[in-house]
Amino acid sequence: MERFLIVYRGAPGGTSETSEHDPGRWSAWFDALGASLIDRGGVTHNSVEVSSRLRGPKLSGSSLAGYSLVAANDFNDAVRLAEECPIFDEHGWVEIARLTGAPP
Repeated sequence: MERFLIVYRGAPGGTSETSEHDPGRWSAWFDALGASLIDRGGVTHNSVEVSSRLRGPKLSGSSLAGYSLVAANDFNDAVRLAEECPIFDEHGWVEIARLTGAPP
């Protein structure tokens, strides 16, 4: 099994569309992932970006909405796991990245 990072993306700062966030729906999806779920991660609501050490933080314009860590056989399996993610019901999307190296 390989490890994959699922990054949730959505509108920065929240919009009326993203107000549809339903923690119960997310919990049910995490439960459905079963043993494939390594770390449920978290959903973000605000973020700041620091572009260099010499500049202070500013409100991020990023669409970062959260992350989770899953175990899957390959990218296709990771995509299959992410297909039912509630972020799609909140007008968002996902990015999936294979993590290399030994787990901590």
